[in-house]
Amino acid sequence: MGDRKSKSKKPSDLNESDFLGIVMQLVIKVDNKGLSDIQKILVNGFRQGLTYDEIAEKNYLNSENLRKEATKKLFPLISEALTEAMKTPIKVQKTNFITLIEHWNAIGNKGISVENSLVQNKTKINILTKLKNKLSGQQQSELSPIIKSYLPDNENANFEKIISKIIDSPDKDSLIILFRLTQDSRVNSSTCPYIEQTIQELKELLKITDTDYNAWIAEITETNPEPDNRENINNYLIIKIEESKSQANTSPEYKFAAWFLQLNTSQSQGNNYIPLPVDSSVSKDVYTQKDITNILTKIIEDCHNRGGANLNIEFFTNGKLLYTNFESWEYNYFDSLTQLKRTYFVNVRSLTRLETMYSKMPAYQHWKSRWESLKKTFIDTQTVTNSESYLCQETTLWSNLCASTQEDLEQLFKRSLKYGIPLSVGSRCHAQEAIHRTQINTLLQGIQINHLSTRVQEVRRQSPDNLEDEPEHLGHHLLCFLEDPNRMPPFHYLTSQHLG
Repeated sequence: MGDRKSKSKKPSDLNESDFLGIVMQLVIKVDNKGLSDIQKILVNGFRQGLTYDEIAEKNYLNSENLRKEATKKLFPLISEALTEAMKTPIKVQKTNFITLIEHWNAIGNKGISVENSLVQNKTKINILTKLKNKLSGQQQSELSPIIKSYLPDNENANFEKIISKIIDSPDKDSLIILFRLTQDSRVNSSTCPYIEQTIQELKELLKITDTDYNAWIAEITETNPEPDNRENINNYLIIKIEESKSQANTSPEYKFAAWFLQLNTSQSQGNNYIPLPVDSSVSKDVYTQKDITNILTKIIEDCHNRGGANLNIEFFTNGKLLYTNFESWEYNYFDSLTQLKRTYFVNVRSLTRLETMYSKMPAYQHWKSRWESLKKTFIDTQTVTNSESYLCQETTLWSNLCASTQEDLEQLFKRSLKYGIPLSVGSRCHAQEAIHRTQINTLLQGIQINHLSTRVQEVRRQSPDNLEDEPEHLGHHLLCFLEDPNRMPPFHYLTSQHLG
C-alpha cells in the first residue's frame, strides 16, 4: 500500500481571534515574545483542523518546514505553558491540540480578559496601527520623553516601543500608559486628538466603562516634570574673548571681559561687572592665553563668593576661536580636560550675532522665530543634516556640528549663522565624526530646550578624569552653541568703559 495521506480533523468551535487569543495568553506567561508569524499560521491552521500540506498550500509555505516548526518549537512552548498553568505535565501534539486549548478555555479562562483582548481581534491592531501612521516622527519623538517619565527605570521606554508591545504582546500596564497620555498636559495639543480618538475606539471595542478607565489611569503615580534648569540658574557669568587686533606676530593676544548677573533680578540692579586682575603680561585689557588660564579661575571663584552654586558660563567669541578649544584653557591649566565643564554648564556663543550687520539680515528674524519655536516644542532629531537645503527650512531648529575636518566644522557653523539656527551641538574630535554624530542625535532625541544643559552636563561628567583613559569619549569634545536672542549682555558698556 502507498503512503497514507493524513486526514483533516474537525475544526474548533472557537473563532480565529478567540482561539489565537487563548494561545497567546498562555504563551506570554512563559515567553513574553509571544508567537512568531509562522506559529500564528500554524495555530490557525490547527484550529481549522487542516493538515500540514493544507496549511502550507493555503499560505504558500513548505509543509516540511511547518512540521519542524510545530514539533520543535510550537508544541514544546505550549506544553510548557499548559504544564505551568494546569500544574500537571502536559504534552501537546497536533492530535490533541484543539482538545487541550478548548479544555483550558473551559476551566481556566472564563471569557477573554481586557489586557489580552488586543491580540484576539484584528480591528484592535488596526486601531493602534492607524495611530502610528497618523502621528509624524516629530509628534512621536515628543511623546517618548513623556512616556519615559512614567517608566524611568526602563531604558527602552518610548512611544514606538509601547505601541509595538500593545500590538504584539499586550498587557495592562502598556494600555494604562497609552490611556495616561490623554490626561498629560505635556502632550502637544495637535497630538491629543489622535490619541483621544484611539482611546475612545479602544474603550468601545473592549467595553471598558468610564469607571474602569479612570481607575486604570489612577494607577500611575503623578510624575513631576524636570525643573527648568535654564531659568533656575541664579548666577550667570558672561565672558567675552576676542583676538586683539594690535597683537604682535609672536604668541596670540586677546581682549577679555567678564560680566556677572543674576537672572532673577532686573538688569539695572542685578548686573555686576567683575573687575579683571591686572596681572597681564602684555598691557591693560590685553592678555595672553597663559594669563587667561589664571584669570578664569579667579573670576569663577569671585562668582561663587557673590552668588553661590548653579553657575552658568557663556563664552562669546568670533572668528577661528569658535573652532578651537579656547573654552578648555582653564582646565588645561589643571592638566585635565574635565575641570571646568564637569563643574559648570559651559556654552559657546557667537559675537557675530551682536553685530549691526547681522541684525539687518533676514537670518536675524529667522533666529528669533526659530528660538521661540524651539522653546515650545521638543528637539527633533529625525532628519537632522547640515545641508543648505535643510538648514534654510523654517522648521529647522538646530544643526549637528560633527565634521571630518576643522574646515568642515567651520563651514557648518557658518551655515548655522547664515540661516539663523539657534542651537548647534557638535564634537571637535573629527576622527570620531560618525560615532559622535549618532551619539549627539541620541543625546538630543525628544528633549526640551530647558533640559539641554542637564543632558549635556551628564555626558561631560561621564568622561574619565584623565583624557588618556578614553581620549575619544564624547564628553571631552562636546560643543554646545545655545543662542538665546533674548539674553544679550550689554557689551557696549563693557567695550566703552572697560576695554578702552
